[in-house]
Amino acid sequence: MKVHSTIYAILSSALIWSCNEQSPKITQYSPSSQEIEVRQVVLDLFQAMYDGDSSKASKVFRPEAKLYSIFQQNDSTQWHEGSVPQFLTAIGSPHNVKWIEKSWDYQITIDDGLAQVWCQYAFFAGERFSHCGVDAFQLVHTHEGWKIFSLADTRRKDGCIFPTGEFFEPK
Repeated sequence: MKVHSTIYAILSSALIWSCNEQSPKITQYSPSSQEIEVRQVVLDLFQAMYDGDSSKASKVFRPEAKLYSIFQQNDSTQWHEGSVPQFLTAIGSPHNVKWIEKSWDYQITIDDGLAQVWCQYAFFAGERFSHCGVDAFQLVHTHEGWKIFSLADTRRKDGCIFPTGEFFEPK
């Protein structure tokens, strides 16, 4: 009887040890300093839009940056190519309401001097909801820091997800 108890104790200990060794280790994610810098460029753009400050907004872009909006129309995917100068003019032109781009669920990938940011957003003209979608930024690291060289977004009014947890809202 004592042999069975000893074998049972050894097998139980081995099983518990084995399960503990194979259990995934859960660690708290902490963004790198580069990821923080890249995200800040995007947040600076959204703050400049809110402030109506085209000068501040121009500082986050490469001069030759491309802008694209993708949307569905008549069961077909459409796209519109914009330019940074047009976008900056729109930001800096007087408008009666603040442009608020709430953003969340940031996914940032960096390799050498290339970064990509993908995030959900909901755009409001003052308190009025306008549209939502995904922003996809591509940035390059320059001697002046990270700069946006491409920005594509999707736009829709239906099926929108609104932020419920932590999200960016301009100050």
